[in-house]
Amino acid sequence: MESELEKTKKGLPSNEDIIEDLTHDLERTLSTTEDMTGDERLGVESTGKEDENASISSGNSDEAAEGKQDSVILEEFVIDEDLMKELEEQMTVEDKEAKRHEGHLLKLQGNENFQAGKFTEAFNSYSQGLQCCPLCYTKERSIMYSNRAATRLRLGQKEETILDCSKAVELNPTYLKALLRKAQTYEALEKLDEALVDYKSVLELDASNMEAREACMRLPGEINERNEKLKVEMMGKLKDLGNLILRPFGLSTNNFNLQQDPASGGYSVQFNQNSPAEHTKTNGL
Repeated sequence: MESELEKTKKGLPSNEDIIEDLTHDLERTLSTTEDMTGDERLGVESTGKEDENASISSGNSDEAAEGKQDSVILEEFVIDEDLMKELEEQMTVEDKEAKRHEGHLLKLQGNENFQAGKFTEAFNSYSQGLQCCPLCYTKERSIMYSNRAATRLRLGQKEETILDCSKAVELNPTYLKALLRKAQTYEALEKLDEALVDYKSVLELDASNMEAREACMRLPGEINERNEKLKVEMMGKLKDLGNLILRPFGLSTNNFNLQQDPASGGYSVQFNQNSPAEHTKTNGL
């Protein structure tokens, strides 16, 4: 199950998004058209994101083989564990075993659907099995969550794949296949930090896992490269933001220099009046 910290992080905008929004707001506020003598002309910035619902290749079910995509409608399933717990408290041992067996049959049906390439039907079967199998059978439920994660991956639901893998690992902390699939999906989503954490956990369980070992050697460099690129982009956006603020005063960020103190490591700002302001025009004599 997704932690509260992960949910909170998803809901917060990144520093880059905040600066970009501020830049757009200031552009709309400060920009005027020199050729017009009346109203302001405000630009509209359009934003859009590409659809990332593309599946990655590593998604075999624990007990099924690969197949072709089907076109059955994906059903919505709510697995209310609080309600299931209340109902189980009233069950006999025989009742629980009967529900476990019913869930097992649904899991087998899901495996057959997955093998036949009917991934949506497989998802529905695994979900029904999770609704049916009592909570006390953690191993069986862990396998069904992992199998359902494999079908979600085939259906292009990468974020949901991570949720099901997390649940599988929560129920069975040594479930290597679910943990490895979670790491692979994080990497496919370019969430390299999270992927590295899970690959390291895989190595703790199986030091001979070559995929995890290779990823733990490769990802730190990719993470540093990404961070440096983001830093350059962030500084560029901050400079643009500063120029928008300083422009009405005939100044730009070129009028200010940052100098680092070798002793303390701190920075001081030096003002240079003679530096030309960016984006300003000078009239000829």
